[in-house]
Amino acid sequence: MNILVLGTVHQSGIKYLLNKSYKVYEFEDQNLNYKENLGIYDGLIVKMNKIDSEFLKQAKNLKVIARHGVGYNNIDISAINEKKIPLFITGDVNSTSVAEHTLGLILDITKKISLYDRNVRKNNFVIRNSFKSRDLENKKILICGFGRIGKKVSQFCKAFSMNISIYDKYLDFSKNPTEFNVVDNLEGSLSEFDFISIHIPFNNSEKALIDKNFLNNLKDTCSIINTSRGDLVNESDMFIHLQNNKNFYYGTDVFNPEPPLENSELFKLDNIVMTPHSAAYTSECVDKMSLYSAINIDNFFNKKIDSSLLINKEIYN
Repeated sequence: MNILVLGTVHQSGIKYLLNKSYKVYEFEDQNLNYKENLGIYDGLIVKMNKIDSEFLKQAKNLKVIARHGVGYNNIDISAINEKKIPLFITGDVNSTSVAEHTLGLILDITKKISLYDRNVRKNNFVIRNSFKSRDLENKKILICGFGRIGKKVSQFCKAFSMNISIYDKYLDFSKNPTEFNVVDNLEGSLSEFDFISIHIPFNNSEKALIDKNFLNNLKDTCSIINTSRGDLVNESDMFIHLQNNKNFYYGTDVFNPEPPLENSELFKLDNIVMTPHSAAYTSECVDKMSLYSAINIDNFFNKKIDSSLLINKEIYN
């Protein structure tokens, strides 16, 4: 069996497949040479490359796709369903890494770590007398999306004695009770929060969650943390809001597009902290994502499907 790997992955998964006698063809993130022989591949491990009907027309022999991670907005589900190609994700291998990264962005913004670092390097030691740093204790945070990552973020915030509220339109909290305050409707409640952390998937048919109307309902000193998807934020609206509200902060690990454009307006601002979509890129996490992606491929060909990791279950009905 020939397996195509699109994007740089940890060698744990590659070694696993090679030990199982698969032939593995690896291509780095920006290497487009993979398009030359798409017809020979039986399986695909994919990171961020777009998988659509055009891709599938050339990948005529493709039987299974393993997403290196849990999000799959780069994959056209309708197109793979038409070809009856199953899509597997890695499951809960990255929630701790992303939740920790989220807290890191919160701490950086609150304690002004990046800001102070830049100033100390410029011999501006008296920046400490600006008293810009704040404490997390008793600050109010709204966690949008209460899945695996959102739940871990809530526990980290609880350890810092923060006041935690959660919003998830897909959960019935009458059946899934929680110790935290539940927000049923975002409208009318946004102005009370010091932090809003985003942990929800993006449906390509939806508009951005964070736009000028959303931003204008926040307090001037609020901070938004986004370790979910760049599509969830209207970056033009965010830039204008950040520019007009110097005490408002945005901490983001994701962009739209990715990577951000070289001349992105966001780079001009000091009240933003950015990381390169690296929340899940700890050594421990990338090891597990690569290995579990490879296991998903092997399980499929050996008829040992883990249905809990299968996204398009309907193709088996």
